[in-house]
Amino acid sequence: MATEWIEINAKGPRNRKDEASLILIDAGSPGVLEEDESSKVGTLLSYSTWDKETEEEPETSKTASIKGYLAPDKTEMISRIGKDLKKIGWQIATSHFQDQDWSVKWKAHIKPIKVKHGNSSIVVKPTWREVEKKKGDIIIEIDPGMAFGTGGHATTKMCVKAIFALIKDKKVRASKANILDVGTGTGILAIAAMKLGVSEAVGTDIDKVALTVARKNARLNKTEIRLSSSSLDKIKGGYSIVAANILAGELKRLSPALYSKITPGGYIILSGILKTEKDSVKETFTALGLKHSKTYLSGEWAAIVLQASSK
Repeated sequence: MATEWIEINAKGPRNRKDEASLILIDAGSPGVLEEDESSKVGTLLSYSTWDKETEEEPETSKTASIKGYLAPDKTEMISRIGKDLKKIGWQIATSHFQDQDWSVKWKAHIKPIKVKHGNSSIVVKPTWREVEKKKGDIIIEIDPGMAFGTGGHATTKMCVKAIFALIKDKKVRASKANILDVGTGTGILAIAAMKLGVSEAVGTDIDKVALTVARKNARLNKTEIRLSSSSLDKIKGGYSIVAANILAGELKRLSPALYSKITPGGYIILSGILKTEKDSVKETFTALGLKHSKTYLSGEWAAIVLQASSK
């Protein structure tokens, strides 16, 4: 790996941050770091908190700053990156960067997140961070390893919020409930449901690395999750909560299989959906007979909760 890099500092509208990140990664950046005000004062122990009962997560700022890195032999990509970012209202500046220990650097930018519902909170924290546990807090320890998901992304937070609300509002009776987490990643959603008292959790993922990481995280949190790389049609049984945090196209393609896994009166949580895609995804699933329950919004992302008929 290169020891010297071209650092790209990009800044623009927060609601286009994910698009900007993808532009940098597609150009060859090994990752993207988001600048955070708390990091500038030397601490990342503050929470990224979503505690309002509204359907939309508040944005703390209308602008965002991210950093990407290119090897010196990819200098020609800078012009293209600049043009692509300009199309979405972002600007860049470049500088020289001496390589550091990446395993330390990326960890420094991951902070705990807190999702509140009523007087209770779910706190998802990386294993290397310490947090003060307050009354009503449910702590989830996550070591992401090489798998996706530390809980900080809007699509994951909305899923956690939805599961939290279904159980705490007693729409689902936890002690008699089970959950199927499709595209489980690091296992956050399945672990959160188990911590909230569901009787069984099953996680599926086509990525064997993700399943290994999820298994480790389940042990860290003293929860039992059944993990599988099998396709949905091979997963037995029905589930009172089905969570699928994948992409809109895949949600539509898998809609019949996902629908078949919901027990009568059960719920499905769909995430990984851009706001511009939410209506078409909702239409696909309501056409199967599901009733729309709630839509969560966060930045450019949406999560949809639907309920199956009790018959």
